[in-house]
Amino acid sequence: MRYVIFFIYTIFSYSAYAFQVKPMVFEVQPTGSQSQQTMRVLNDSNVPLTIEISAYNLLIGKSGTETLKPNEDDFLIIPLTTIIPPGKSQSVIIRYIGDPLLSASKAYRIAINQVVVDLGSLNKSGVGMAVSFKTLLNVVPKEAEAKLVIKGKQQSARDSWNVMLENKGNKYIRLSKSKWIIKNKDKKMVLDGESLNKALTGKLLLPNSNCEVTIKVPSQFNADNSELEVVL
Repeated sequence: MRYVIFFIYTIFSYSAYAFQVKPMVFEVQPTGSQSQQTMRVLNDSNVPLTIEISAYNLLIGKSGTETLKPNEDDFLIIPLTTIIPPGKSQSVIIRYIGDPLLSASKAYRIAINQVVVDLGSLNKSGVGMAVSFKTLLNVVPKEAEAKLVIKGKQQSARDSWNVMLENKGNKYIRLSKSKWIIKNKDKKMVLDGESLNKALTGKLLLPNSNCEVTIKVPSQFNADNSELEVVL
């Protein structure tokens, strides 16, 4: 009986949760025609999907920890809530209406939240189920540029380094989109794409900030006698 219940729960969960959001990462400008982006939410399930959209300031600490703070002022979002029929999609307009004179890029998360579902008789506790996608949005002034500096590195484990980074520029850096070149007197290794994404803990470095990230590196490369170059 336990396996039958689990099977039913899995089917219900899939039908209730299945939706897609595109794009998951995008940027806009503070003013003009490029200050607006359209997201598309696709309901892949066989039941109506109710969603609500909200914006958050994205802050990242030196250890890479994210903090989100609700922001109701910097964006015009249309619609804020909607019901999407099964198999259909909904366009959502995200328009930046915040400070038009930004001196550096600013990062946000746009959350697309499934409204809590009342399971009724299937859940006597009344606790609903919901899923949330949080996209990454950066508002970037024209001609903003990133400037990455490697402040230091040290061996943290047999196959792991701690790397101290600083962004002296006024544009964010997506570290997962960079190329890491590691070499010693005998060997050279390049990490990029999926291999870098799996090896690296920190993914985003905001402008005028610094952080420490951890990267998995084969044991034949020691932080003390190896060179590191990060290409944006």
